[in-house]
Amino acid sequence: MKRSKTPDKEQDQARNLILKSSRKMLIAAQGIGTSRWAASARAWCVSYIFNGMEAVFASGRDPVEGMNELFRDAADFFQSASRTGFHRLGPDRVNQVAPVESSPYEPDHSAIENATGQHYGRLFREFSQASFWEEPLELLRTRLERNGIEFADLARMSVLDAGCGGGRYTAAWKQLGAGSVTGVDISSIGVASAEHRVKDAGLSGISFKQGSVIELPFPDRSFDIVFSNGVLHHTVDWQAGVRELLRVLKTGGFGWLYLIESPGGLFWATIEVLRDLMQGADREFTRLSLKLLGIPDNRIFYMLDHVLVPINLRLTPFEVESSLISAGAANIRRLSRGTDFDRIERIHQGDPYAEVKYGAGENRFVFTRQ
Repeated sequence: MKRSKTPDKEQDQARNLILKSSRKMLIAAQGIGTSRWAASARAWCVSYIFNGMEAVFASGRDPVEGMNELFRDAADFFQSASRTGFHRLGPDRVNQVAPVESSPYEPDHSAIENATGQHYGRLFREFSQASFWEEPLELLRTRLERNGIEFADLARMSVLDAGCGGGRYTAAWKQLGAGSVTGVDISSIGVASAEHRVKDAGLSGISFKQGSVIELPFPDRSFDIVFSNGVLHHTVDWQAGVRELLRVLKTGGFGWLYLIESPGGLFWATIEVLRDLMQGADREFTRLSLKLLGIPDNRIFYMLDHVLVPINLRLTPFEVESSLISAGAANIRRLSRGTDFDRIERIHQGDPYAEVKYGAGENRFVFTRQ
């Protein structure tokens, strides 16, 4: 695989396209203070930017021009709120969450894992029944089918969902026909919620365990299939997580790994702007602010997923493939298809300005262990 440019350079290129307008918005957003109204307004801006970005991307127009207009409009809103006194509504200050930082000398891994687990545990817990059972099954089935992935005897296979969150894909694998499925996650909230849903549904052949994806609590060669879907880019050591996936995979077994891509185009550049906007925000207050707008919980998850999590790494396809090779993976393939709203599928379908909007598309890899 051809070596990509360094992630920092790629990320800077996309960010530079919206630098002036997004910086104007961030400065204006700081100017409205820390009242409850101000905190809600910033949370609502996340929804405004997400909805606007999707509209810009779907329009077929120049996305750079469209995104700059969006950020300028958001800046005008914050400036107007400050000028008219709206920012003083609700004098009570919302608790600010101190950024979880990791020193190279004394990394506080437990604090990062706890914050990440709490963030996702609360988001997943609120999912509707349809968002838990039906949506992930359809997403998984479509991604497998469009990439020509079939299993000869899935009913006899054991699956590990490494970083299962609330257990949506754990359940999806079982519904797809897997013999047994085990979900593991750092979040006690997520594991408890998953166990409750599966028990209520009377679904057998599924178990859950609390644990870290970078130190999996299972013996070597335990599973026929290992599945890690958008997890390791939120950990303190993603490459350790890759090694763990290969360690617990049986010889000849099948692996699935999704990690955030770089270059990520305007999509991920916008996420980085929103991370700056919401730095220090109370996660639960932010979720409830969006809930007040009547936004469905699965949509709230989609918008806050990467915006409020402490670590959000972006990796080139070369970096991911290199890590898989080092960990002992074979038959490595980067998937080129996805569901209709997956970025890699939009690239495949030839959307206008696809590279500018989506960069490389999702890093979804499949592999085996020799």
